[in-house]
Amino acid sequence: MGRLRTCCCCASTRTGSIITGSLGIILSIITIILIWLMEKHNISYRTFIFDADFDKKMSDLDIPRIILTVNLCFTILICSLLIVAVLKTSFSKRSWLMLPFVVLGVVLAIGLLISILHTSITYYLDDIPDHNLYATVILIGGLIYLCIYLYLWAVVFSHYLDIRDEEERGRYRKAPYKR
Repeated sequence: MGRLRTCCCCASTRTGSIITGSLGIILSIITIILIWLMEKHNISYRTFIFDADFDKKMSDLDIPRIILTVNLCFTILICSLLIVAVLKTSFSKRSWLMLPFVVLGVVLAIGLLISILHTSITYYLDDIPDHNLYATVILIGGLIYLCIYLYLWAVVFSHYLDIRDEEERGRYRKAPYKR
């Protein structure tokens, strides 16, 4: 994979990584607030493993909200580590702090794709007329969001590779004018 040299054709990958981490934190906080302030909606929570009564009990106990909140708290932690790693690289190399974001970013992208496809297919298979429109919006909007997410992940990954390569060169391999 070729490395990106800029983010959005105008900023460095370092700046793009800081923006990506900041966006992750801001969006996670907004989502946590919305999850707990909004009323429960009429979209059902389905596991497809257990019966409908068990799914309803889990939903009534706010188990899906709690699981999502915990996941978003870990997202805030990982994005914070990313920002710290990017800001600390000018003083000492800390590429290992970027690894959780780089690794989990791929897992989240795969999970997002599965979620988009599952939700849109489920809505297409429902017999409710409005659900076809929802399914199309979820499919198109979700795929656009996935492309933006993958681009920002590629910016962070490119910056991670640059830092890692610089760390591997070591202190004594650098040219004398770069010490």
